[in-house]
Amino acid sequence: MCVVALAWQIHADWPLILIGNRDEFHARPAAPLAEWDGGSGIVAGRDLLAGGTWLGAHPASGRIVVVTNVRGALPDPAKESRGALVVDLLRGDGRFADPVVTDLDRFNAFNLFAIGGGEAQLLTNRSEAAIMTLGAGIHALANEPIDQPCPRAERLRAALAAVVKARTDPQGLLDTLTAEGNPALFLRGDVYGTRASTLIAVGADGNGQIIERRYEAGGRPVGTTALQFRIG
Repeated sequence: MCVVALAWQIHADWPLILIGNRDEFHARPAAPLAEWDGGSGIVAGRDLLAGGTWLGAHPASGRIVVVTNVRGALPDPAKESRGALVVDLLRGDGRFADPVVTDLDRFNAFNLFAIGGGEAQLLTNRSEAAIMTLGAGIHALANEPIDQPCPRAERLRAALAAVVKARTDPQGLLDTLTAEGNPALFLRGDVYGTRASTLIAVGADGNGQIIERRYEAGGRPVGTTALQFRIG
């Protein structure tokens, strides 16, 4: 997931809205959004190369996690999988289910939103490792270190802010995620581009929805999955 925005405890009807685009090589295999087999309770797409995920929900616990990579450093194959970090955080179990700051440099460069237990956190290891609790408001990440400006993240943050201000249905944000131009939210390419647009919205009553729109090479739509869930 390469650009993502979070509205946390600021929309009266939808206290949690998370939207984002995952950009990746089209040749990298992935499974569509679904409830995972094996009793983990995770609802997510799946990276079939490394086995983890970029964004997912764990409805029974209310945990929701999304990760982006960060530009500027070549990946080190000896480091831990960022997708596996997301899975551990979602399950609340595993080596990195409750990471501390010193754990974060075990991974290649990343930014991550983790929601659960009534709070939202930002985890990052660029430009330095940090775990921060987020206040109510609108927050956005992309592929830049959090202390550097990112026009792409700001465009998505502004679009989410407009929905919150108007108190409109967040599903319209899925169309916003197809916006091109400069900066483009949607990357249209034959080799690399936007592979999925995802919306997670949790209502004040605890009922939630997760919608994933998928794209193939050239930005052609290839399917949509919409699932309902309840927190707790």
